[in-house]
Amino acid sequence: MMNKTHIALGICAGLLVVNTGFLFQISNRQKALEQQMANMQNQVMDSISVNTSSITQRMENILDKQSSLLSSSNFSVQKQDGAIVLLAEATPKTITDGETAEFRVKKADGSVQSQKATLENGVWKTTMETGLFDDGTLSIAISSNGATKQEELGSVSTAQYSNIDAQSQWGENSSTLYLLVYPSDSFYEAKDIVKAEANVENANTGECFTVPMSLMDNPDDALEDVHTDDPKAPAPDVENLQRLGFSADFTNKFEEGTDYLISFSITTSDGTVLSGGESSTSYKKEKAGGSTWLSGGSFSLQP
Repeated sequence: MMNKTHIALGICAGLLVVNTGFLFQISNRQKALEQQMANMQNQVMDSISVNTSSITQRMENILDKQSSLLSSSNFSVQKQDGAIVLLAEATPKTITDGETAEFRVKKADGSVQSQKATLENGVWKTTMETGLFDDGTLSIAISSNGATKQEELGSVSTAQYSNIDAQSQWGENSSTLYLLVYPSDSFYEAKDIVKAEANVENANTGECFTVPMSLMDNPDDALEDVHTDDPKAPAPDVENLQRLGFSADFTNKFEEGTDYLISFSITTSDGTVLSGGESSTSYKKEKAGGSTWLSGGSFSLQP
């Protein structure tokens, strides 16, 4: 009788284990199915959201186009005869008698510069001398029958003309440092640059000092006198580039075995000071002579 009881209990225990395992598998499958359904639901909702946003954007674009005063517009910033100018044009959908227009640039500082537009073959056009500014919004204001309507055309900036390309290199004797400046693609002209300096920082102590640089009569001398053990700065097409050359005498300026960081600054005739990026050139004086490392051989001077 006892054996039968033990057998019965063993069978029950076995069935309990089997059923528990089976129920555990069912529970896991149920959780997996619930997770899959949740993922599918999220995907469907995301798809609906994307489609809704796309449709909304299309509707807004259509409404904006329908309500626009213009059928087309375009603008660009250029350097002309030493000045930075904005060239803008806009084609209105309709033109009424006596209608006038002007282009306006609202700059980041809140100031607004405007220029009257002329109508040429159904297109409003203007050329506006703007000078340098970092960021602004261009719009056109069209006036007719005593009412004025304004429409934004887009963001505009002349910041790209505030940079002056330059390159630096050491002379053959490692005691003369040259700086070549190429202002032709910037707002500034060669005549606008009145002073250049080399700013030196002792990398170990942080001590700084400035070495004045002298204007060279012939910038080509800087391209010819290059330390042969250093990576040469790229030789540009000097015949087609307006350039200035500056040199600085670094004789006895460095302590042996000390790292120095050198950057540059130039001053323009209106008092603006532009400086090159930190670590544009580094120099370490060693017993066997000097060695330099150039950041790609060139850098940009920025205000």
